[in-house]
Amino acid sequence: MDSAAVYLALPEPDRAQHLWRYTPWHRIHPTGKHGDLPESTGPPTLSLSLLDGESAPEGVTLTSATPEDLAELCGTPHDDVASTLIRALSEGQAVVLRVDRGTILDQPLLLDVDAEGEVCSLHLLLDIGSMAEIELVTSMSGNAGWFGLLREGRVRAGAHLNDVVVNRLGSTHMLRVDGIQVERDAQVRAGVVGVGAKRAKADLRYGLIGAGASIWVNGSLTSMGKQHNDHHIEILHEARETFSRLAWHSACGGRSRTVGTGMLRIVHGAKGSDAAQLFHNLLLSKDAEADSIPELEVLENEVVGCGHGTASGPIDEDQIFYLQSRGFSIAGARAVIITAFLNATLSAMGSETLHRWLNDLLSSGLPDLAM
Repeated sequence: MDSAAVYLALPEPDRAQHLWRYTPWHRIHPTGKHGDLPESTGPPTLSLSLLDGESAPEGVTLTSATPEDLAELCGTPHDDVASTLIRALSEGQAVVLRVDRGTILDQPLLLDVDAEGEVCSLHLLLDIGSMAEIELVTSMSGNAGWFGLLREGRVRAGAHLNDVVVNRLGSTHMLRVDGIQVERDAQVRAGVVGVGAKRAKADLRYGLIGAGASIWVNGSLTSMGKQHNDHHIEILHEARETFSRLAWHSACGGRSRTVGTGMLRIVHGAKGSDAAQLFHNLLLSKDAEADSIPELEVLENEVVGCGHGTASGPIDEDQIFYLQSRGFSIAGARAVIITAFLNATLSAMGSETLHRWLNDLLSSGLPDLAM
């Protein structure tokens, strides 16, 4: 059965489901009607290079996905409505970013995704070879009316991957789904940087399927105006001695709303696992709203530790006063505090080169937030 038929056979998700509580399905569907499968205006324009503008080196390729790639690298369930919709819209146009075994890069890779048209979608498969060491930045930009991004794949044994996705879209409605499997002794740092899109819903799922696998998920998000950002992050510990940390920072101004929900699951038999999550929200106006819901599900007794927490609040007026006493204007003082708040997670996403690039990008939007 093709993806379109699979999608049309699925029931509309109920708002009572945890995943769709804060962003009902009809508000992120391209037409607002579950039974519609709109015609895609085509995939986005993709370009792959190093962050300094040089061509992608040997050992890194971006090609059309084969049936074998789809069978091996797809990691989201076929009864998941969001991934199935994007898969149906991208039927026959999936691409695979492959990094050969043992490839080591001293510059971050930049995958530029330019999304245009009324309904645009991308099904991207990641195949990160064992013992590879790379940083990958996926930068989404453009003014598509609706954009769907489905990323699936595997980080092979012993690989080190810094994987940052940057949302720089215009007034787009964006639906993003990740299904990434992390194999034995592989280390992943997954970063989410958000400065764009009018409405964004993301369901990010990571499976630690090999002993010794680890993942750090860091979020640095800014929202202003009437933006709506809803991110669900789920980390499944399936193997022994796996490790995860989730740190999420959102700065909300105007009448915007951010939602962060985290679920850390440790299955029976995943002995020695260590998991924790923490959400921080900085409220920059009286009309901004931030919701954080950290959750744990632990089915194994022999774990190193499990913890979660959340905190929300406005800028500390004492900090504003202190910076003003050092010569800052009110707007300048607010910008410094917001920058420091977002940098707490931004700096954990990768190398100094990557951090400088991300910091410049995020800082460009801070004057509006600081007002």
